[in-house]
Amino acid sequence: MADDNIDQLMDNLRIDNTDNDEIKMYRDVAIDTMVSSIGGSKEDEFYQNNKRFDLAVQMLTDYYYKNKSATTSSKEKETYYGVQTFILQLKPEFKIWKETQDNGDS
Repeated sequence: MADDNIDQLMDNLRIDNTDNDEIKMYRDVAIDTMVSSIGGSKEDEFYQNNKRFDLAVQMLTDYYYKNKSATTSSKEKETYYGVQTFILQLKPEFKIWKETQDNGDS
């Protein structure tokens, strides 16, 4: 997700009256979380125009924006079901993509 899409992201999440820098921070953390869970670098072509990756980033950005507190009174553990599903799908796809890239360089 490019920086020029921050307004579109805010529209999708229906966020008004919030500083763009705050949303960019949550979005950047969401990207880092996804990439570190899947593998590689956020600059990898695999992540460019990847709709499931973009949707997972949007979902995490929304979650981070809405849950800003570091504490909770709930004893339940939060599960990011949709995001976990995307990670489980994208992780092997990234591995196959990476192997293809590495074999192409040989």
